[in-house]
Amino acid sequence: MMLANSANLLVYTLFPMFVQMAAPKDRSIKDTGFFGLKLELGNYTDPSASYAWFGVYSVYMLVGAVALFLCYKLTKERVVATVEQSANVKATDLFLELKNNRPLVILGVFFMLAFTFMFFMNTVNGFFNQFVVGHSEWMGAVGLVASIPGILFPIFWPRLKKILGKKGFFHLFLGMFIVGELLTYIWSLDGMHDELWLAYIATFIKQWGLTSATGFMWALVPEVIAYGELKSGKRNAAIINAIMGLFFKVGFTLGGAIPLWLLAAYGFNEVAAQQDANAIAGINMTAIWIPIALAFVSMIVIQCYPISDKNITDINRQLDEIRI
Repeated sequence: MMLANSANLLVYTLFPMFVQMAAPKDRSIKDTGFFGLKLELGNYTDPSASYAWFGVYSVYMLVGAVALFLCYKLTKERVVATVEQSANVKATDLFLELKNNRPLVILGVFFMLAFTFMFFMNTVNGFFNQFVVGHSEWMGAVGLVASIPGILFPIFWPRLKKILGKKGFFHLFLGMFIVGELLTYIWSLDGMHDELWLAYIATFIKQWGLTSATGFMWALVPEVIAYGELKSGKRNAAIINAIMGLFFKVGFTLGGAIPLWLLAAYGFNEVAAQQDANAIAGINMTAIWIPIALAFVSMIVIQCYPISDKNITDINRQLDEIRI
């Protein structure tokens, strides 16, 4: 998770800066927020920036492809299914897991909600910085601040989980996310747009909560695998991971599509240099208020998660006895 969040620096910090550096229209020297660093940046939301987007995406595509091929080449799978185990796996196991594994369904819904509100923000973040606060040049610096909690703080997750419990852990960090979103709303108010310190604080708290909640939720997947094995007698790890992948793909698909439909409904004009008040309200709705509402729903969903630390200890003990 720490490595994944380190890679996010390439996306949240450097990507918007590279696109603005390559954008041809309205170029001027701007303060990036990086300790006084000033660069000549253009308007990356203008249609004339299409080649800038394509060029930067192409470079990222090539770098990502090389990294993926290296990972596949250098990874050695040490835990593999036997021939007998592989022959015992059926396509219907997927539906049986959804039917019989209640913790899997609850965790899957949580995954879907978490990725939905995460991608709500990612989809409209550029519009928020460009049209609401008017500081697209700060996106790189704010993105750097957003990456810090996910890089430095995961080492504290096990200790915090031990103190707060699983549900308390998620409630704490989803609550922090909501607080960060409320501070983001304050940043969006007239007279507050130029307060870079507020942008840093809001983003830091929001991303600390978000990366902790969405990062630690992956640690619950082995629990639902063990629960499913106890219920069915099969360790359907691959099927359960595929189901979790389906849930989060549904989440980021919804989080990528719905905000754009909402912006269109609010009258967002993609070619305008400025947006009217209704479109600004639509950006705030999709960047702040809907993610807050989904975070509250996520807190309710995770409260229904039935596997406690004591439960998983008992489950693992029973599985060990069965295997022996």
